[in-house]
Amino acid sequence: MTTACFFRSGALLLAGLLAVAGAASAQTTTPANARFQQTAQQQQVNDQVQKNQQQAQQRQNVSNMAQQPLAQGSDARTQMQQADQAQQQRDNARQQDQVNQYRDAASSGASSQNGH
Repeated sequence: MTTACFFRSGALLLAGLLAVAGAASAQTTTPANARFQQTAQQQQVNDQVQKNQQQAQQRQNVSNMAQQPLAQGSDARTQMQQADQAQQQRDNARQQDQVNQYRDAASSGASSQNGH
C-alpha cells in the first residue's frame, strides 16, 4: 500500500467519524454538557487519527531511506516492503477500531438519552 493510499484511507476513516458524529448529534437533542463531551471525544479520536497518520508517514520515510541502498527486486527489499505493508494494515485496523469505538459510544449514548 502506498503512502498516498494510506492517507486516503485515513481521510476516509476521518470522514466516517465525522458522519457518525453528525448522525449521533442529529438523532437527539442533548444537554450542553453531553454535547461538550461528545465534541471532546470526537476531537480526541480526530487527534489520535492524525497522530497515527504522522507516525505512519515517519515510519514510511525511514523505510524508504533504508530501502535505497537495496537492489530493486532483492529479497531484502521485498521483505521490507511486505513489512511496511503489514504495518500500514495494522495502523488502518487500529484507526478503524478507534472510529468504531467512538461510533459505538456515540450511538449507545444517543440510545440511552432517547430512552431506548
